[in-house]
Amino acid sequence: MYWETVATAVGTSTVVSALVAGLFAEPQQQEGDPNENITKEQAKWRDKIRELALDVHKAAMQRNETLLRELRLSLSLNLNPVDAEDTAILNAIDRVSQLEQLDAKMLQEFSDRIALLLKHDWDANTG
Repeated sequence: MYWETVATAVGTSTVVSALVAGLFAEPQQQEGDPNENITKEQAKWRDKIRELALDVHKAAMQRNETLLRELRLSLSLNLNPVDAEDTAILNAIDRVSQLEQLDAKMLQEFSDRIALLLKHDWDANTG
């Protein structure tokens, strides 16, 4: 009878210890390296900017002003509103959408500004 009580107590304390250890270990495993999470989010952001830039180019080629306005809004929500280079990207879209005929130089300026934004972000986050 004594050994049954001891075995039950040891078994119960082992289970409780495992549960407590599991509660504290789980959040640490989920958190991971904060820099890794930031890097993943930045990669997603760059992919989103590339996708939006391609869509802007297509809409400009099709002269679809409604879609250009929507894409400009999407880009504005993904850019820094107080950064001069970011606002220059939005201004380039404005100039492209206001033209009667497509201007390849204006569209190239937009593409170049997006490329510089992505390059700057890459350089800032890789060392």
